[in-house]
Formats: sequence, C-alpha cells, structure tokens
Amino acid sequence: MKGLSISIVCLLFLVSPLAGLAQSRVGLNYGVHVGWLNVGKEEAQMYIGEYGVNSKIDLQYLLIENETNYTKLKEYYNDDFSLYELPQKVAYKSTLSIGGTLQYYTTETFAIFADAIFASPSIKNGTFSIKLQSKTGSLSNEVIEHGSITAKENRFNFELGIHKAFKTKTNILPYLEAAACLSYLEVKSHEISIGNVKQNISYSNSQNSTTFSKCGFGGEIAGGVQLPLSEKFYLYSGISVTAYKFNIVGQTPYSLAKSIDFKLLL
Repeated sequence: MKGLSISIVCLLFLVSPLAGLAQSRVGLNYGVHVGWLNVGKEEAQMYIGEYGVNSKIDLQYLLIENETNYTKLKEYYNDDFSLYELPQKVAYKSTLSIGGTLQYYTTETFAIFADAIFASPSIKNGTFSIKLQSKTGSLSNEVIEHGSITAKENRFNFELGIHKAFKTKTNILPYLEAAACLSYLEVKSHEISIGNVKQNISYSNSQNSTTFSKCGFGGEIAGGVQLPLSEKFYLYSGISVTAYKFNIVGQTPYSLAKSIDFKLLL
C-alpha cells in the first residue's frame, strides 16, 4: 500500500502539466475502475470454522471425528495424532479489483455515481498443525506436522453515492465521496490439505446449493484528486474505506475493506 501511495504522488507530478486541458463534466460520464483492494479480515475466519457457517469445516470434525480422514492420516504417519495448533491471524491477501463506473454531474463539482466492481480475494496464514502421539515424552521429542487451509472467493461490489469536488486555482481538484454499498460474496474454492488428506469443502445455504454465498451491505467514504489527461479523459485517483456487514453467524458487526482506486472517465 505504501508503494502504491508513492506511485500516485509521482503520477500526479508527471501529469500536472496537462491540468489546463479541462472541459465541462456536466452530464453523463463513464469509464473503467482499477484498484488494489485489501478486504477486511473478519469474513476469513469462517474458513476455519470460527463462525459456524458449517460445523463440518471444523478441523476437529474433519481430521479426528471423520473416520475416513482419521484412518488415512494414522496410516500415513504410522502413528496416532491430535490437533496441536489452529490457524492464527487468518486474513485476506490484497488483490486487484476491476469494474466500471458511471457519473452524472449536475454541476462542475457535484455528481451522482454508480460503480460495479469485481475482485477475487484469497486467504493467507491458513497453516495448522497436528502432533504425533508416540514421541511426546519431552518437548525435544515432539513431532509436529503442518497442514494448510486455502480458500478463494468472488466478490461483486455495487456502490451508489455522491461525489463532491473542490475548486482550486488549477484543474487538479481534490474530492470526497460517500456511498451506500452492496456486496455479493461467493466461495469459489475451499480446501484443507495435510499428509495424504486433501479435501475440498462443500457446503451450502440451502438443500439445493453446493456453493456458499452471502450478501452484505455497508457504507463507503473516499477521497482523492481528479485531473484531466486530455480534452476528453479524466483520471481519478484516491483511497476508499468501506464497512461491510455480511450477517455471517458470529461475525463481528462490520469488517473494513481498504482500497487504492483509479478511475479513467470519458
């Protein structure tokens, strides 16, 4: 995130000589959105069974109570075992976001906007471990084996809000935005792997679905600068923070997603 912030400053310095090319923005403007998204970590806890989305996600169930997996691991390690450490600090990797945007300017500095954005975040820090039982006479004899939990999502985010720019002596204008947001979360893959056990997790919201999905809602605030690149094209560059609530069982009230955003509008 720090490197991207420095890049934004350098970009503004390079294009500042073009700031005199402004034309009226009143009316409908449309363009593309590209961002670097850091999704809030709270939803990631469901992949380790934290929220009770599905009791069969729980590692105790998958590795100990599931007789097939339990037997396979005992034979693989030629030893009995127990859970030793659960995943710590599970979160999402930062990821690219892409989409489209519409802005309708009622004046040169005020607009109503709508964004549709897609991202596909995956989790990190999903490492867990088991301890083999026959070599636990002392700490030096403990044998620890590690496994991993991996997961990837599709997220479709929709935003409707207002955009307010502030006039300056140049055509580089700072702006603020506020928006209401709707997000659709869909689990693309979820896998647990250790030893000779590799299991894809299948779970659902209903009897007729094998993919977990959830809608969330929230609000966004953003700020940045806008400037002309030519007579027709405008660049918008800024930072946004969005609070989402997905109503996943046991989830904390809101998760915060942060993003560095670029919009190119015609």
